[in-house]
Amino acid sequence: MRVAQKMILGVGSAAFVVLALGACKAKENQATAGATGEGGSAAGVENVAFHPFEGDPAQAKRGRYLFVEYNCYGCHGGLAGGAMGPSLRDTVWKYGGTDEQIHASIADGRPLGMPTWKGTLSDAQIKDIIAYIRSIRTTAEPKFFFIGAAMKDSLNMQ
Repeated sequence: MRVAQKMILGVGSAAFVVLALGACKAKENQATAGATGEGGSAAGVENVAFHPFEGDPAQAKRGRYLFVEYNCYGCHGGLAGGAMGPSLRDTVWKYGGTDEQIHASIADGRPLGMPTWKGTLSDAQIKDIIAYIRSIRTTAEPKFFFIGAAMKDSLNMQ
């Protein structure tokens, strides 16, 4: 009986490894195919745009500043790629990705983790954060990560 159990366990483990490697390779192929974006190559950092950004780049920079200032990166990751909270860089969102739905998620919060920001952030600030989110995965995405007083002054923020 033990020999049969070991054989089943061994075959099952091998099948799992093969399936896992196949899934990883498929994901890698999708990423490589998608990374070329708008006619660029996957190798260049400047060719990372996956969709056009039609918003105001200055507003997106203000949104990035607020994203860092209010510690959104603590849950969503430094570049909004996800951590304890979900990625904001992907294209499928549990509560919807329209401006109105994102506004509701920020203002009213969501169960199991997203706090309510309605009393802390103004509607204009929430719109700035939405502009930053819209700029993600485009050539207009703000490039700075840490923000000091000089950056705050250059954005004309109090």
